[in-house]
Amino acid sequence: MNRRAFLTQAASVAAIGATSPLIFANEPKNLSTTERFKSEFAAAAAKNPYLTPLKGAAGDLTCDTLAVEGKLPRELSGRFYRNGPANFERGNERYQHWFDGDGMVQQFTFDGSRVSHRGRYVRTEKYLAEQAAGEFLVPAFGTSIRPKRRVLGPDSMNTANTNAIEHAGRVLAMWEGGSAHELDPRTLDTKGVVTWQAGWEQMPFSAHPKLDPQGTLWNFGSVRDRFFVYRIDAAGKLANTQIARVAIDRNTHGGMVHDMAITERYFVVPIPPVTIEFELLAQGKFGSDVMKMHKAAPLKIWVAPKDDVSKGRIFDLPHDMVFHVGNAFERTGPSGTEIILTYVGSRDDTFLGGGAVSMMRGQHSKSGESALRTVTLNVSNGSARLETFDDSFEEFPRLDPRFVGTKSEFLVSPTSWRNRDKVDVGFHGLQVRQLASGKSTRFDYGDEFIVEEHLVVPRQAGSKELDGWIIGTAFSAKRQQTCVNVFEATRIADGPIARGWLPYWLPLGFHGNFTQA
Repeated sequence: MNRRAFLTQAASVAAIGATSPLIFANEPKNLSTTERFKSEFAAAAAKNPYLTPLKGAAGDLTCDTLAVEGKLPRELSGRFYRNGPANFERGNERYQHWFDGDGMVQQFTFDGSRVSHRGRYVRTEKYLAEQAAGEFLVPAFGTSIRPKRRVLGPDSMNTANTNAIEHAGRVLAMWEGGSAHELDPRTLDTKGVVTWQAGWEQMPFSAHPKLDPQGTLWNFGSVRDRFFVYRIDAAGKLANTQIARVAIDRNTHGGMVHDMAITERYFVVPIPPVTIEFELLAQGKFGSDVMKMHKAAPLKIWVAPKDDVSKGRIFDLPHDMVFHVGNAFERTGPSGTEIILTYVGSRDDTFLGGGAVSMMRGQHSKSGESALRTVTLNVSNGSARLETFDDSFEEFPRLDPRFVGTKSEFLVSPTSWRNRDKVDVGFHGLQVRQLASGKSTRFDYGDEFIVEEHLVVPRQAGSKELDGWIIGTAFSAKRQQTCVNVFEATRIADGPIARGWLPYWLPLGFHGNFTQA
């Protein structure tokens, strides 16, 4: 098979291997499940104020000036992006999985004295077609929907709903099953899909690229046991692509490869033991019925040289589900080169197949507890040593962006360390963890809030780690509004030094980044 033929086939397989089936061999007998989800959620949301952000946004949002409590740092100037699923219902139907909603990019603009907000739906092919039709037209990741229009590849179902980053003057809205979408940083208008090179149309481009200190954007995409690697220079031009076949058993791995880390010389990609049973999805099943975690199988980590990914190797670790990594770096140990990787692991897939479904119908569901892990991977002899910090339930780890791929001392994450019986989703606190000691500094937002991902924003380029601010969003169930919060990074226990309130709430989002003005 020649290269172009392979890439064409891979683009089609991506829609199956990374997203959902292109064609239903057996169409669902009815769509009553999606209708039932809508009625059950509506009844639950009428009684539970914490569910409001899962209603979805009716349209684009704009606020010229947020109401600020405290004082914004004069030096804080730039654009804070977030992305997440924001549209869950059309007609009588409601998506059955949180990951399925159409993406909306949020942009908070700080200028040292005020902060403004705009939220814009990404005008994907899917969004525009379904907006015009007033109904769902194509399958989704976790919802069985009979196709009502031709599905020609992954971008026919692309929701662009997972992450947003501004790089080289353009905003990329990303989803892991297909192309990134380019947005205008001034208006957030959608300019279209990004094809990095001829023959790579609709190829998977993950939602977790890594921007190194030199301004190079590194990313990967996966289709079962094939990995596609991108290097994009600081000017936004494609510098290199590579393809590797990864030594995994497709019967136990490859259904959910979500995040990666980089070091100076290596890609580091966790591959959890999860598969998606597409035949069951085609029969109208969803959630835990189709997303299978193989409990006897290990977590695999692929480590490959950046300059030649064909020379990658696999490390086997204890069974774990992984969505997100913290950071990775290299060091020279007594027996050769070692890579130190931090990631958040969970011993089960309760959230992937259960919690993310239950929340869409407004039901309480125990989500698998996740904790930070540190693993030392010896590139020279293939050994691995694992350490777990299990003192809190946490996710969405982030670090000072100047230290991506190099040794860093701290990770920031939303977290929970106490039960909130009346809260069905989300975290109540924020923490900064010192990795060497494992100790954390924490701030408790309180039961009123659902806390989302927070980022580190450096004060200046040459300062030491965490010299700057931590910013992030939270939803107040009491006020039914979303706020953006600014902390001194080394003093989060004191609480936010500034809090900007929107006059409305935002849908709960996934990931984002900050661009200095």
